[in-house]
Amino acid sequence: MFENFNEVICLGMGGSYSEMAKDKLFKAYDLFLYQRSLNGIKDCIDYIDENSNAIAVLPVETTYKGIIRETIDNLIQTKNQNVQILAETIIPVNDCILSKTTEFYSVTGLIANPNALSKCKTFIREEMPRQLNVVIAENMDESARMLNNYNLTYSIIGTPKTAELYNLNILKEHIEDFKINNRRFIVIGDSETKPTGHDKTSVVLFLDDHQGALLEVVQVFVKYNINITQINSKMMMNNEQEQAVFIDFDGHKEDDNIKQLLSELTPPAKGIRIIGSYASF
Repeated sequence: MFENFNEVICLGMGGSYSEMAKDKLFKAYDLFLYQRSLNGIKDCIDYIDENSNAIAVLPVETTYKGIIRETIDNLIQTKNQNVQILAETIIPVNDCILSKTTEFYSVTGLIANPNALSKCKTFIREEMPRQLNVVIAENMDESARMLNNYNLTYSIIGTPKTAELYNLNILKEHIEDFKINNRRFIVIGDSETKPTGHDKTSVVLFLDDHQGALLEVVQVFVKYNINITQINSKMMMNNEQEQAVFIDFDGHKEDDNIKQLLSELTPPAKGIRIIGSYASF
């Protein structure tokens, strides 16, 4: 499945969760590919759309915020219709206080991007000094690099991977406000997967926005006793009378019952795009 690729695209640098998911992928499939990091989800997907020798590791869902629309919306609009989900994995969120010092109570400054500060505001308010000097950075990678410009009493918010990359000490772990929070990542690329016996398939259906349209779709899944693991819908930007329905369900597109299911989804769907049959790693 991954033998024809020579490059992996990660979202963000400096020990991002996308990099952590990439590490897990490499270990599971015994891979080593050249890594390129980009700062936007659309940038990552556009790169894959234009480079068939590359895969990307991207977030698609969080426990706290749910589906990441930007990932799915851009994936279904690729010019290369062969770009699809090849695998998925789940990474637990573990935001940490990192520093060159080994003593948490000596920390007087914190460098972080606004999103990280927002996710960890309770810990910052209750556990860190009242006169904490906060320095704003654009992202995690910039936070780590900026640390070299400050004395040992400064710290950053990062991941265990950030600590590894920049040789920093982990002073506190799991400082995020929502402790039970995982991120689901997908690997996308121009390739095909084979059934493993424990697969999931993702599709997008394009439906006319009329009463009972979604029920007609669900009834097809009931007929074939296929378990739907997730379903979301949104109105199409260019057509108020049409909606895109994203469905994840158990099984692989090459399974006989899934082939029958897919053949009966049009109609009621006006159109369908399979965006991947894949296993978890």
